[in-house]
Amino acid sequence: MDWTDNKTLLEYSKRTPCKEIFQAVCDELGKHYQAKGFKYSRSQKKLTLEKDDIKLEISFWSTKSNTPGKSVSFEILPSFYSKQLAKTSNINGILFGHTGLFYYKYTDNPKQILVKQIFGDELERIDEYSNESNIIENHYCNIYGIDKEKFDAIVKFIDDKIVPWVSKLATNEGILELIINACPTRIGSLNGKGTNSDFVKYVQLNFPDIDIEKKLGL
Repeated sequence: MDWTDNKTLLEYSKRTPCKEIFQAVCDELGKHYQAKGFKYSRSQKKLTLEKDDIKLEISFWSTKSNTPGKSVSFEILPSFYSKQLAKTSNINGILFGHTGLFYYKYTDNPKQILVKQIFGDELERIDEYSNESNIIENHYCNIYGIDKEKFDAIVKFIDDKIVPWVSKLATNEGILELIINACPTRIGSLNGKGTNSDFVKYVQLNFPDIDIEKKLGL
């Protein structure tokens, strides 16, 4: 039995337009996650899940520089929001996006980087231009040549690295997990200095026992 009934994914070739393959993968993910309670916008290529105060949006992006028959870029971009703060916020109550989630501290060597792929081998390197050592969960992949194994890897990435935070953000333990030993990139995403973020307000409102300003160095 085929792993999907999406004709594009079963029959595409090197002549198939990249945008058709990209849309087909989005649609397959939309079908998969609608069965789990998500809403799927085909035109916006976006999944949405709401649980209590937290709203999660997962957008799928590609690039105009795809190469037919070789590469179709697929980017997974999560954003978390507080619905309560959205009522009074001028930035829609956004808590953080991918830089607040996919970057975390690795070693004390500021030039050492470990990149974990959705599928494929991990890449460890020394970056002479880096000033912080990170583990990076790579949210890009090439979906040309996608099969059931690679589709399942994308689903596992979303299920393991993104979806659990809808529940974790409602707990003291989840907030501490996010901020303890965070790398500068993550801290910059959460403290609102480098990006728009209502995360500090969210923690102060819901977890007043956590000195969030002190922990984020504000």
